[in-house]
Formats: sequence, structure tokens, C-alpha cells
Amino acid sequence: MELMEYTKTYQEYKKELDAVLTRTAEDFVQIGYLLKVARDTNVLAESGYATVTDFARAEYGIDKTQVSRFISINDRFSEDGYSDHLLPSYKGFGYAKLTLMLQIPDEINEALPPTLSKAEIQDIKDEVDAESKVTDIEVEIERAEAAAVTDKPMLPPEGSPLKRNLWQLGKEQEELFRKLWMVCFMETASGNRNNAEIMDVLIPQGDAVYTVRIPGERRTQIIVNSDGATIVNLKTMERSKYTEDQICDAVRSLIDGGSSPEEQYKMLYGEDLTQKESEVAPVQPDETPKEKKPEKRKESRVTKANTEKKKPKEPEKKPEQMTIPGAAPDPTQNEPETQVNDLSSGKSGADNQNTEAMVTEEQVPGQTDIENDFPQYCPDEGDQRDAYRKSIRGSVENLVRYVEMDLIVAARQQLSDISGYLDRLEELSKGGGQNVEDVETGESEGV
Repeated sequence: MELMEYTKTYQEYKKELDAVLTRTAEDFVQIGYLLKVARDTNVLAESGYATVTDFARAEYGIDKTQVSRFISINDRFSEDGYSDHLLPSYKGFGYAKLTLMLQIPDEINEALPPTLSKAEIQDIKDEVDAESKVTDIEVEIERAEAAAVTDKPMLPPEGSPLKRNLWQLGKEQEELFRKLWMVCFMETASGNRNNAEIMDVLIPQGDAVYTVRIPGERRTQIIVNSDGATIVNLKTMERSKYTEDQICDAVRSLIDGGSSPEEQYKMLYGEDLTQKESEVAPVQPDETPKEKKPEKRKESRVTKANTEKKKPKEPEKKPEQMTIPGAAPDPTQNEPETQVNDLSSGKSGADNQNTEAMVTEEQVPGQTDIENDFPQYCPDEGDQRDAYRKSIRGSVENLVRYVEMDLIVAARQQLSDISGYLDRLEELSKGGGQNVEDVETGESEGV
């Protein structure tokens, strides 16, 4: 089908459509109001219709269920509950959204942003429904089980509902915890606090709704936007509001600490942070035609509560060796895993022990490695070129990590470091550059 030419710009078109959609929501409120008038007054006396449902069905094809829905929308979302004007807080919501919101308490509806899609409002309704099915007895059992565990912090720290629920949010949403930790880490390193970066992590699309469930307590929704946050208990409907400064201060007090997100998570929750799995794309044959990648789906503004308990990490099992009937047993099966120094190889016992220690020693995640992280202070371990190449490799790995976590400021710093290392390599390749003393003191520019 050939596309017709449209004279208006996209901005003009969208503004017009937005106005129509808003007016449509107001129209639904007006329809509900007029149906109420037909129900509550004698206006139908000379029409021949006995009830408003008979009138609506015969004249407009509106069945009994739709009549009830229009009237309910007017009850909930009109000014004073009986007028033809939509409440200002609900402008921008269409009929489909308002129909869903009829099943959500006003304490939540009043804080929801109109930018939410119908699917996102459905997710919020699902969380409200799920919490309504939890009995008080189940909550008491959970509270008793959590209080009985003393070897790790199962319950959040004392404090405001904001701090307690942000504590639970970090526990349930591990990737969010990683991003917030990195922002706090960079703040501490630079000595500059910036609320905007924390808020960008919490509300990347301008607003968000998080649902969490503290063990032994009720589900809570954290509704966040640029103005602050509203926290609603889904059982009692108690609400509390907080400013942007209060949100960011609570995040820092919980997450700022440790030398790595894994270390701080362990300290805060007594559990191990799930290790990120590196994604390796399969190699595609050259002759295969390249297909257009589907557009990345926009992330939902609504995050549901993660009530699943972490499974304990199972030890890795060694592959079983195949045995052939009648064959002699493998002599290595009964040998201890530790190696014995071979004195006949020409190496001394001390040399073998040093070699074995180098092979078996593992780097603790997040632990500073002097040789890899600060090669400029160890010039005796290799020449200066090797030291700078190691620094570049480490900076590239950090750069990729920061980009994946949307930490642009930190990524730019890594690019600056890489540029400095490349300058030094270029100087060395020309026969100039630093002397060993400069490398040891770290006084040269770019190191």
C-alpha cells in the first residue's frame, strides 16, 4: 500500500493525538455522569424506558456491564465522585488504563504516573492481587523463621520505611545493586556527591515502580519519579513520601562501602552476590546472510517483587571416568590431588613450592592486585612496555564493564587512562620516555 503524504510534522501529529486521548478519558467520565443522571433522575420518564440499562442498550448498544463500568469510572475518577470533570491527577490515562485502575486502591492510583502503559498497570494490579492472597498466619510464620536465623542478617536495619525497603530492593534486584554500588564508589573516589547519577540508575526512564517484600512483612511499592518517592504498604495502604535528597542519602548509607559490590553485598545481606555470566556469541559462518536484529524491547518501568529464595551453590562435580571391563584401574584415581616435588627434575624444593603457590593462588574478587592494577610501582617484574600493556588491558576490561552498567563518567575516565598509557608506549617506542624513577614514583603524566 502506497503511503499518503501527511502535511503536519510528527510533533504536531503527536500533540494532536495526545489531546484526543486525554479528551477521550474525560469523555468516559462524562458518559458515566450522564448515565448516572438517567439512573438517578426522572429524565427517562417520557422515553418509554424503565431503566438506564434498557435505555443504553436500545439507543447505543451499551450493555449492562459497560454501563456499570462507565458509572464506576465516574465514581472513582471524577471531581467529588459525581461530576462531568476528570480529576487533574488522572489526566493522560485512557479508558483501558482507568478500567484496570478501578481494581487498584486509590492510595496507589494517586501516585502512579500517566506514562505507565496498560501492561505496566496490569503488573501493578497483579502485585496487589498477590498480596491480598497472603494470610496473616503466613506472614507471622515468615517473621518467626527470619527471627530464628542468627547467622546472617535476614531482616532489614532499623529506620524509616524508605531505608528498610531500599535495603530489600537491593537484595532482590542484584543488577540494580551493582549499578548503585558503582555510582557510590565513584562518588567516594572523586569526593563529589551527585544525586543525578543515583536517580538515573533508579529511574532511567524518568519514573519507576518497584515492589518488594521484606520477609515477615507485607509487599510494599516504591513509586519513584524526579520529585521523590512514595512508599505504599499494599496491605494497610499506609503511605509515606520522601524527597530526592532523602532517597540518595538512604542509598549511600546502605550501599556505599566495601572494595567491590560482592564484598558490600556479603556484608549487608550475609549472602553471596550472584556471579555475572559472560555472554559469548556463537560464531556465525561467513556465507550466512546477516539478518536484521530486532529492536531492543523497552524495559518496563514496573519491577515485581522477587520472592524466590536463592538456591545454595552446589559444588562442582568432577566428570566420572569411563571404566573398561577387565582393564587395570587408573592409578591416578587413588592419588592425592596435591603434587609432590620431584627432586630429580633438577629444581630445588623451594623453587617447586614457589611455582606451585603461583599456580594455585587465586585472586579474591574485588581484591587489589599490585602487579596487575599498579604495574608502574613494580618495574622490576618486567620492562616498562609490559607494565603499560597490562595497565591498558585492565583499563579496557573496566571500560567494557562500566559501559554495560551505563556508568558513563567512569567509562570516560578509563578512556583517559588508556590514552595516557598509549602516549607513554609511543614515547618508549621512539627511544624516549620515562626513567625507572618516574615509574616508581608515579609522577609522570598519564600514569
